[in-house]
Amino acid sequence: MTGQCLPQRGLCVIAVLLAVSSACAHDAEGTRETAPRLVKGQRLDLGVRLTDGRWLELADLRGTPVLLFVFATFDTVSQATLTSLRPFVPQHPNVIVVGVAAQPRASQLVEAWAYALDPPFVVGANPDGSVENGESTLGKIETVPTFILYDADGYEVARRTGLLSEADLARLVAPLTGN
Repeated sequence: MTGQCLPQRGLCVIAVLLAVSSACAHDAEGTRETAPRLVKGQRLDLGVRLTDGRWLELADLRGTPVLLFVFATFDTVSQATLTSLRPFVPQHPNVIVVGVAAQPRASQLVEAWAYALDPPFVVGANPDGSVENGESTLGKIETVPTFILYDADGYEVARRTGLLSEADLARLVAPLTGN
């Protein structure tokens, strides 16, 4: 009896390994690289409520490169990133920088965050929760802060996560700004 079960177990193990490896291969194809891609990514189409109450359709910003700074109000790395963004924003007037809070109850917290830290760019939240749930055109945000660069036509061309220096930000936008 044991001799008969062993080949079946071996086949089961092989079947499980094949299923897992094919699932892993599929997942790897679906994830976004953090390096610039030659093929344009998702087109920017998202509305955010700004801290001053205005509504901003990011698709209306087409014609100019847009750098989205996706952050969480409670995240210390997101807060530390403002050190790099403060000099970057005025030095790159040809890039529109927009902060988008990606966390539960973002609309309730982003105004206080912006008031306390006074970022040099507009900040808002997506009130329907699609950003933090990974259901917006930004896709799933795995880590904050995340920077997503869109070209003048509104297509994603680069994505970076983590604490970026001022020089890192300049290198990120250089292909679109000619610097």
